Parts: sequence; structure tokens; C-alpha cells
Amino acid sequence: MKTRIVSFLVVSMASVNLQAASENLIWEASDNNLKKYNVSILHDKKGFISIAHKMTSLNYQLSPVDHEGNRDSNDIRYQIYYRNIPVWGHELILHKASKSKIFLTGVDVSEIEKEIYQTDGKFSASDIERQIIKNNDDSIIYKNIKKIIYLDSQKKAYLAYHLSMYTNDPLHFVSAPNYIVDANSGQMLKSWDDLTHKKIGQGLGGNVFILPYRSGLFQHGDSMKDIPSLGKFEVTVKGKNCVVESPEVRVINAAHTDLDKRSFPVLSIVEIYKNIPAFSYPCSKESQYININDGDTSPANYSFSAVNDAMYFAGVTLEMYKEYYGVEKPLGDDLPLRAYTHIKNFDNAFAVPSIKIKGLYLMHQQIVIGDGDTQLTAPAQSTLSHELSHNFTRLHSNLVYNGQSGGINEAFSDMASIAMQDYLRKDFPWYWDGDDWSIGREATISGEPIRYMDYPTKDGHSIDHFDDYRDDLDVHLTSGIFNKAFYLLAHQPNWSVRKAFQVMVDANIKYWTSGTSFEAAACGVIQAAIDRQYNKQDVINAFKEVGVVCPVIGLVN
Repeated sequence: MKTRIVSFLVVSMASVNLQAASENLIWEASDNNLKKYNVSILHDKKGFISIAHKMTSLNYQLSPVDHEGNRDSNDIRYQIYYRNIPVWGHELILHKASKSKIFLTGVDVSEIEKEIYQTDGKFSASDIERQIIKNNDDSIIYKNIKKIIYLDSQKKAYLAYHLSMYTNDPLHFVSAPNYIVDANSGQMLKSWDDLTHKKIGQGLGGNVFILPYRSGLFQHGDSMKDIPSLGKFEVTVKGKNCVVESPEVRVINAAHTDLDKRSFPVLSIVEIYKNIPAFSYPCSKESQYININDGDTSPANYSFSAVNDAMYFAGVTLEMYKEYYGVEKPLGDDLPLRAYTHIKNFDNAFAVPSIKIKGLYLMHQQIVIGDGDTQLTAPAQSTLSHELSHNFTRLHSNLVYNGQSGGINEAFSDMASIAMQDYLRKDFPWYWDGDDWSIGREATISGEPIRYMDYPTKDGHSIDHFDDYRDDLDVHLTSGIFNKAFYLLAHQPNWSVRKAFQVMVDANIKYWTSGTSFEAAACGVIQAAIDRQYNKQDVINAFKEVGVVCPVIGLVN
């Protein structure tokens, strides 16, 4: 879907309020900043911490963020509200560092009351929704609108509406358009696409494209001679069939269903109505549980088995988060993840997070993997780690996929791709040589990488220094700043890919907030290094090389 700027009848305001709200990056072992919220910190018998309102505050409130999965009672996120309306992109995180030590991080906001006096706008939610949708020609799969307080780059506060949708059209396939619109003037304030682009199963994997250090073809398992081998993938044996499904991942071959490009993302009610099955194939001990050709749908566009690769690399990614990084539920509670493969003429892959309303899943989290077209073959290796890590981010920091937070979001998923290859290398050293820090090389028909983490500007478009950042740059281009910092950190003495990604994972879980900036995010990574007693100066130096400096003078030791 093309991004459209929507205009209303009211195109300008009669007067301009020169006052602005203020933001304050908080990083301190004190609850002084909580006073305006009129709250107290509670400790229960098990030592868990929480915030309780002493009485209703007139202007500002805090409310716990409802995140599934790995909620750590020692790091609790709170959404900031102004007069019971959420302040978009602003959260505070309460941390318990020890029995007696509590500290607070995040970007606090004040003085909204100087700009916003009334919380009822001239336009209603239905007015805004109707005006945007009438300019939309795509099929709407899902939509949601809510009233928010929005602060622009000049810290001007607006009473606004945030409309988020999933749409589908024949030309652009799936989009996730988001609009923030002034509730009083009807002015479009911000718009963006939020779409982020038992082990016995055996069979071929990979593709025909040769990398500088290995063959593109490999096998899952060890049933074939003279072909490089990765591990087997998990299947469930039911009678004489192997079902490519585990408690955490379900692989669907879309070519064996009546799903087409117009069906995505798949709503839960559609999944139930169509009774969409996991892919299965005939198997036995005698056949060595080999999936030969994805039920006559592989090879496809130079790729040998999107089904085998999707199941294997999704499983490896989840194992990596658990084993290396101590995250018990990398994708939360909405399992199994649905992995849709064999989408014809689709040159990409994308992840969709869970959407839950009033306790019911409107949409289960899913990843959609095309068979490729003119630029890519089926992107089902490091791309799996990349896309699943977008859902990991959505579950934790929930970084907005736009602006600086969007660049960090995209970079984190690129880091996860490298981390997954590093994780595989411990058992299969042939798979990654440790020197190729490019992204997507194994999936491109041309053999040219999509991005370079060690030298982001090599693609001719990405940036690798904060001085070159502009708000109008695509997040895939601005990701180069954090990608380069990650590369530099991993190559510091006494550091490694695993160690560098650990502090990024910790920061994503504990310190980054949805609207975080490069500088605030760097503070979070430095704090994560301090927490683990890693050398914080190495982290500071890595970010300094890309022009990002944490503005907090004293982080919490």
C-alpha cells in the first residue's frame, strides 16, 4: 500500500501555541520523578516491586504495560498517561537492582497541560477513521484506532488519534499503515508502514547460490553423502506421516491450501474456518524421515526446501535466545508461531505480531515467507532470525518502526541474524566463517548482500554515523548506525558476537522504550554492560565511533 497524506477540511489552526511540553531522560536510583504521578513503590513478600497510585492524579498517571512472556518482576514497564490518555512512545521502567536499590529509566514528559486543556477533539475517532479509509483502495484485514497524546520532534503536544491497520492489495501484497492525526485540525502528524519486512526430520536445504566460503546447498541431517550437514528439524510423527510442527513452530505450505497473497496476514477466525493444517509428508524409519520435495512444491526459484529451512532456522533461533541469552520465552505465550511458506511471486518475508483484544487473539503471530521472484530466492535462513526478532522486539521494547527507534529495531534484527550464524558455528563451523558481516547474501539471486554491518555505506545508501541521520531516511538505511556499533563492539578485545548481542538483548528487554532515541538506546546498552560487569568503556567507545553519545553522566552501578 502506498503511504497517503490525508487532508481534512480544516487545514490550519487559527493560532499557534508557542509553548511546548518537555522531555527528560531519567536514569537514576531515586523515585523523585514519580512524585508528580502521586504513586508509591510497593514491595511484596517475595520481593517483587510495583507501583500503586495513592489517589487519582489530575494530570499524569502510570499504568503497567501488558507484555506477554518474559515479564521480569525486577524490570516493570509503565505507560505514561496524561489525563488517562496514553502519551504515545513514552514509558518509564522501574528496576530493582538489589534488595534495597531501585532505579528508574525512560523518557519522562511534563508540561503537556500548558498545551492541551481539553481532551475532547473537534474530530471524533470515527471521523478520522472514515476520512482515511475513504482514500484507501486496499482490502482491510484489521484496523484499530485510539486517542493518544503525541509529541512531535519539536516537543509540541497534540491531542491525536493513532489508526493502525493491516491491509492487502494485489500490487503491494501486505502493508501495515499507521497514521497519527491531530484530533482538532485533522492534520496528518505522522505516517509509516509498520510491516517488518523432536528432531528427526531430514532433507535438503539452502539453494544453488555459492557463497565465498561455502556451498549454498546443504542438508538437514546426515542421510546424504558429500553434502554439508546441519542438524535435523523437529517433526511430530502421526501414523505414517511427519507433521512439521512443534509446540513452538508450525510450518504451513500455502501451496497446499486455498490461501493466496490476498489472504495475508491470516486472521484467527480464518485459520479456524479454513482449518489450515501444518505441512505433513509420508515418513518412516526406513525413509529416514526425509522430506523430499515439500509435497511436490520444491525446488522453487533456486531454493531446495522452504519447509525444511523454515522449521530448522526458526527452531535454531528460539534455541539461541534460550541457551545463549537466557530468554525463556523468546516469542511469548502465543504459540506455535505460524510459518507460512511457498507464497508464489513474493520477493520477501515479513513477520506479524500477535494482536490480542480483550483476552482473545484476533491474529496469531506469524511469519510469511515468499518463494522469491526476480531478486530473491526463498529467504528462509538468516531471514528467519531477522523476522522472528522483530516479534521479539515487539514483545519487549516495542520499538516504533519509524525514525530513530525504527533504525534500532531493524538493526537489532540484523544483529540477531549474525548472532544466529555465530550460534550455529559452534556445532557447524562450515556454515559461517565469522568474517562475512553482510546481510541477506545467501538469499539474493545476484549474490550481492542486502546490507553490510561492518561497512554499512558500502551499499551506497545506508549510513553509519549519527551526523548523517535524517528523519526521512528509511529504517533499513539508518540501521547502519547501530549495526556498525555492534560490529565494532563484537571486535573489541575480550568481546565476541555472543557477548555483544547479550547486552543488546538485555537492553531490548530492560531499558529500551517504544520511542527511544539513538542516545537513550546507547545508555541502555551501556547500562546492560554495567549490569553484567562487562567493560562499559568498550561500549561507550563503540557508540562514540558512530557519533552516538549517552547523555547520562552517571549510570547506575
